[in-house]
Amino acid sequence: MSKVKTKALQTEAAVQEDYLESKYSSYRKKRNDDEHKVNNAKRTTRRFFALLRPYWFSVIVVCIASIVSTVLNVVSPEYMADIIDSLQFSIEDYANNGVAISFGTLTDPSSITFQLVSLGFLYALIGIFTFIQQFVGAGVTQKLVFNLRKQVNTKLSNLPLSYFDKNTKGEIISKIVNDIDNVSSNLQNSFLTVLTGAIQVVGSLYMMLRTGNIIMTVAAIFLVPFSGTIAYRVSRISKKWFMKYWNTMGAMNGHVEEMYSGHSIVRIFNHEKQSIDEFKTINSNLKHNSFVANMIAGILNPMLTLFKNINYVSVCIVGGCYYMGRWFGTGKVITKTLGLGSIEAFLSYSSMFSTPITNISKMINNIQSALASAERVFDLLDEEEQTPDNTENEPEGLSKGYVEFRNVRFRYKEETPLIEDFSLKAEPGHIVAIVGPTGAGKTTIVNLLMRFYDIQGGHIYIDGTDIMTMSRNALRENFGMVLQDTWLFKGTIRENICYGAENASDEEIEAAAKSANIHDYIMSLPKKYETELTEDGTNISQGQRQLITIARALLKNPKILILDEATSSVDTRTELLIQDAMKELMKGRTCFVIAHRLSTIKNADNIIVMRQGSIVEQGTHKELLKKDGFYAKLYNSQFTGGIPEDIE
Repeated sequence: MSKVKTKALQTEAAVQEDYLESKYSSYRKKRNDDEHKVNNAKRTTRRFFALLRPYWFSVIVVCIASIVSTVLNVVSPEYMADIIDSLQFSIEDYANNGVAISFGTLTDPSSITFQLVSLGFLYALIGIFTFIQQFVGAGVTQKLVFNLRKQVNTKLSNLPLSYFDKNTKGEIISKIVNDIDNVSSNLQNSFLTVLTGAIQVVGSLYMMLRTGNIIMTVAAIFLVPFSGTIAYRVSRISKKWFMKYWNTMGAMNGHVEEMYSGHSIVRIFNHEKQSIDEFKTINSNLKHNSFVANMIAGILNPMLTLFKNINYVSVCIVGGCYYMGRWFGTGKVITKTLGLGSIEAFLSYSSMFSTPITNISKMINNIQSALASAERVFDLLDEEEQTPDNTENEPEGLSKGYVEFRNVRFRYKEETPLIEDFSLKAEPGHIVAIVGPTGAGKTTIVNLLMRFYDIQGGHIYIDGTDIMTMSRNALRENFGMVLQDTWLFKGTIRENICYGAENASDEEIEAAAKSANIHDYIMSLPKKYETELTEDGTNISQGQRQLITIARALLKNPKILILDEATSSVDTRTELLIQDAMKELMKGRTCFVIAHRLSTIKNADNIIVMRQGSIVEQGTHKELLKKDGFYAKLYNSQFTGGIPEDIE
């Protein structure tokens, strides 16, 4: 066996990993910094309300209904005070003079009957306007959340591949599902609580001041400034902890998605204990962050309830003095006394004044949680998108398949060279194989051709047209791709095969399946082409999944075909059948084959041998073996079992 070099050159995979780690590290640092920027709540709130502009009419209806119902609610204690005073007067008149209690008639505005009917009508109006605000408000909330999800989905479609490389699927799913659901569940109640609460506080204060009794008014509100100050300070602290909670929730989703999607690998390598330990750590952090966030927010409720009760008792004591006409403990006479109705009205106004503040404090944890979730969603919406499409030279149809790389340059990290001055021509209908050691840049070349990443120098042409001057959709219409890792979605076999050609006929679908040697297997199934595949097609074998993806690529009938070791997951017999069929199907198409097993590319028209991002050799299989260069060493190493000293 040949001696392996002790110091291997940095591979493409390592370069990309370093690049993504550095990007992700900066992303994490920014995220951790944002956790401590509690003033972001103002920016997030302003931005969130900006989303309401398309629904301004409905918002106005909600506001008007809230104002009317709250104003009527504020006025109702006066009606109740009049009723109580009338009843008190009637009872005292009966006790002192023996006059029978009379409720009067409905036509007499001063009668108890008229006052009771008026109060009932008032409460009915309050109910109607409350229903309007809830009904219309729910519609606005759902429309806003619907459009927010649509914006996020559109955003994800326009983000570069690097974003998905540096963020786990669980983290992204958490923002789309958990965070938006959290915003939705808290938005309507929080908004209406704050709106009606503000109106109720102002209205009840006005009604108390309107009586001219300053002492009773002060007794009802003297602790409110303390309540407001405490609520403000606590909300600033809880905001930070709710942001930590939702970030940890994203990490939890990412871990669960990763571990359970790769559960077989976890078990094969006996990694269950480490996986469980990692879950326990994340779960412990989640519990801690949730406990601290809710504990801080929960402190407000008992504290403000205490202040509310102190105010209420103060009103009762002062009101009792006014009713009795003397100050307790002094015997000093009060010249301006109050009736039971007026005292009851003050008690109601005191409750109306303090209850909204208490309710808002109870909503603070929900509001802060919703703001934290909204901030995470807005962070996603603020991510830098891929460069806009340029349709300057938009092709009218499919290309002929002529591909040229001219002096292409690309680096994942600017300081680390990868693809430098890369040039290549692929003639229509030719098979171009790309080989080289791990990290040579083979997959990167395909990613650049498909514009998963944009080049940083040089040009790539299809039929003489620079791919940077055409839209990505128009560019990718020319390509079919079969990767080493299969991807099938939950649906029928027919739906999976025609994924890239939705208007294909049954005959065309079956022809593609026959060419991929999967038709006979499909016909042996009870439901044939209507057989339902589970997520990722796990109810069929790996080889059968690969054959279906090959059929899918063939049905699209692309001019350029990319195969990344497409037959690596099938058995030898099936591989031979596929290779025989592919010889016919590849005619007229430009094929890029990324090969690891060099025995599969002997018939390629041109073999590109890459090393450290550059072409070091090219030619046919026989020509490259005669040169006895780098390709020959790679090829021979697969049969001798040795690794040449300079193969890295």
